[in-house]
Amino acid sequence: HYIALFRKKTAYTPVEYFIHLKMQRACQYLDLTRLRVNEIANLLGYTDPYYFPRAFIKRIGMSPRKYRSKEKG
Repeated sequence: HYIALFRKKTAYTPVEYFIHLKMQRACQYLDLTRLRVNEIANLLGYTDPYYFPRAFIKRIGMSPRKYRSKEKG
């Protein structure tokens, strides 16, 4: 019941929303710091260095390195 209510309010399941927040934080780190991608992955709790870029691509649509090099604003 809780998951249905959460999804109705946010359009995400709780797990999807948590991952969404992690990806938002990853984008902030990529935009505002010079941390390496694997350091960002560790900060966000990804222990597998190959999983984080795949998860990022799945949700953001490009690799973390490409996102960082993309012109903002």
